[in-house]
Amino acid sequence: MSKLKPLGFIFLIIILFCFCINIELTNQINRINLFSTSIDIRNFEITNTTLDMAPWYNPILNGHYIIEQPTADFLLIKTTDTQFVAADSSKLIIMTLASPINFLLLCILIFGSGLYLRRERRKRHYKNQIAELNLQANSLLTAFNLQVKPAENPLGVSSLSQSINSLNTHVANYVKQTQTSICQDKLTLLIDRHAYIEHIDRQINHANQEDLKCALLFIDLDGFKQVNDSFGHSFGDEILVQVASRLANVLRHHKLSNINSANQLEQNLSRLGGDEFSIFIELLDDSDRVVEIAKHVLSELEKDFVLGNKIVKISASIGIAAYPESASTPQALLQLADVAMYRAKSDGKGIFKVYSPEMGNKMRRYHYLLEELRLAVACKDFYLSFQPIVHVEDCMIDYFEALTRWDHPVEGMIPPSEFIPIAEESNLILELGDWIMLESCRQMAAWHNAGMRKVKISVNVSGIQLKHRDIYDWIMNKLKKTGLPATSLMLEITESTFIKASPRIIKELSRLREEGITIAIDDFGTGFSSLSTLADLPIDVIKIDRSFIAQANKSQKYNDILNTISELGQKLGLKIVAEGVEEIGQFELVKKMGVSSVQGYLVSRPESSANVGNKVLRNNTSNLSASGTSAWDIVS
Repeated sequence: MSKLKPLGFIFLIIILFCFCINIELTNQINRINLFSTSIDIRNFEITNTTLDMAPWYNPILNGHYIIEQPTADFLLIKTTDTQFVAADSSKLIIMTLASPINFLLLCILIFGSGLYLRRERRKRHYKNQIAELNLQANSLLTAFNLQVKPAENPLGVSSLSQSINSLNTHVANYVKQTQTSICQDKLTLLIDRHAYIEHIDRQINHANQEDLKCALLFIDLDGFKQVNDSFGHSFGDEILVQVASRLANVLRHHKLSNINSANQLEQNLSRLGGDEFSIFIELLDDSDRVVEIAKHVLSELEKDFVLGNKIVKISASIGIAAYPESASTPQALLQLADVAMYRAKSDGKGIFKVYSPEMGNKMRRYHYLLEELRLAVACKDFYLSFQPIVHVEDCMIDYFEALTRWDHPVEGMIPPSEFIPIAEESNLILELGDWIMLESCRQMAAWHNAGMRKVKISVNVSGIQLKHRDIYDWIMNKLKKTGLPATSLMLEITESTFIKASPRIIKELSRLREEGITIAIDDFGTGFSSLSTLADLPIDVIKIDRSFIAQANKSQKYNDILNTISELGQKLGLKIVAEGVEEIGQFELVKKMGVSSVQGYLVSRPESSANVGNKVLRNNTSNLSASGTSAWDIVS
């Protein structure tokens, strides 16, 4: 059908042109000068001539009479009473065609026909293109599993328009979902750290131009790791989802929301990672406002978390940093708020702290010592000192406690109270602890072979080591390497570590105890353990924390507690050791209470292995061979 339309148009143009020639032919006949013309004019007798009407299918001669002659056909141009006047039809037609008006008409018709045909070809080309685009659009719709309402012409413009609209909607939704997915935390559906920092950067630039103040809250959950360890990660994930919901409520309550128009995500609240969250306050017109918001966050997170039939209680520590007082970049704000958060944790947890320069100095000191500690552990830049613990009755040596010392080449002596917590937080205590245990057992094995067969070496073991080491195999391997009998080793574990110990750890400690290794509970009285817990622990020795010894002669309450602990140990068949005995009055008090052994500066400061050898081994060979131990000279 599409091909017949141009052909029909051409046929119509030809017919029209022929009729135009017919009209011009009639005009030419009317204008013929019978007496002066180049056309062959003849006269035919009416009685002897037959006139024929031009056939209907000849549009050029339609309406004219023809006189057919053997040599040529003549057109009737005039009739008299006796004659027909006729002209040569061929020459007459040629003269008509050669007239200027017909030539102009022919040019117009040719030009118009060309335009029409070109237009038709272009329309046909566009139609084919639209049909092809429809096919491609339909393929895309099928690929994306999209449904559109069928159009009347499935290959027409309306169908293509519907398909494009549907694809545009799908692409817009896909772009939105992609942008959201890129910058969104998959669990809590909050924005992630990267998108959060970008948002803060924009807000800080705006605040700088408008001379405004902002603030940032760095929120870290307290006790979340224990929740994960106790109930599993799926349980912990649900806690994080509920925390995100509660923090979002805090934002709405204080009108802090800032929704991104592109992805519809809240920009002032982010999960930074793990159990860390952050809230950004764009306009801080009152310094008390950030405190009010922090208190509200703490209050929300202290409420019970209910999951199924379980109720979980956690809290949060919050660090606060302000712009421009604390820092001027997003990364610096987060870092300093993080520093303030760690101060809140170290000061008791469940509180908030506002960043101050003093905190920054402490954090820089922390990171400096951390890097130096890594080098020191790798190079074994430590040495051991040994502090004797003696019986109160005769000052005979009960055991030595191995104490780690770090003599820094620049800082000098760095106390264990400063570097041991850093080692535990960074897990460097694992490698350092391996060295301490091996060196302690090696030294004690040498003393044991020299005669100190009834003296033990005591080594502190941290909760990190208990968790990451198979403690039974680890200890037995060290004993095997050094040749030290199991009965010559004591492990000191703090009360707070015992409370958190898993059944697996308790079981392995019990196995070590069965091998002959002594287990001591260190810093007793500071971990808030119950008596039932104490009764179930695999321990042989209770070491009373030095804080009770220091206060016993000054406070009757401390005196009573100390006396109670001593009586409790005796009833349970446990050896009682008093730490931190520095005065003769303290010595006499614990002796009166029935404490079996004492440790402290009154007895001796920590000594090098060489000094221990000089005091114990050099002049007491006969005493050692008889008793397996020796008295410690307190006076010296």
